[in-house]
Amino acid sequence: MVATDGHRLAWAQRRAALKLDGAQRVLVPRKAITELARLIEDASGEENVSFQQGDGHLIFGIGGRTLASKQVEAQFPAFEKVIAVSGDKKVSVGREALQSAIRRVSLLSSDRGRAVKLALEDGKLELSAQSPELGEAREALSVEYSGDGVEIGFNAQYLLDFLAVVGGEQVALELKDGESQGLLKPTAEDAGDYRYVVMPMRF
Repeated sequence: MVATDGHRLAWAQRRAALKLDGAQRVLVPRKAITELARLIEDASGEENVSFQQGDGHLIFGIGGRTLASKQVEAQFPAFEKVIAVSGDKKVSVGREALQSAIRRVSLLSSDRGRAVKLALEDGKLELSAQSPELGEAREALSVEYSGDGVEIGFNAQYLLDFLAVVGGEQVALELKDGESQGLLKPTAEDAGDYRYVVMPMRF
């Protein structure tokens, strides 16, 4: 499954016992995905979700309930190259520690862009945000990293959205430079194959 809003892209893959006649791709409306997730949560104990297409509609079934949605007829952006992106500056950081630090420093970020700057250098990941009206906030996290430094800005809410749903205690951050997209993903093997690509912001 893959979704994007033009500023970020999320891609997730899981192995499943499926029988298909060739590859199939469908576009599902966001509202339908949200409703399907709610149905899955309500159907506790039910492990299987059925899916079929018919006459421009997508039909999902779980726990005796059926959800029908119109199929989106549009061209989805080419995402294969985006999810293959990687950076040469790689670091692993605690999910909760990073989440808390972003929340604290983003309190002083501009309301317009909610930009938070990440500065990676030897042994340290520093987060900062500033506002002409409120001042500046800085916080540093200790990390195992030795290499060239890099500074990059991201929308704080985009990072928090990822950290709220990713599994595991540690997350991996891969950066190239201040002008290229960043890649975040879980490090735990049981967290699944999940990648989250975020475009940078300029300060």
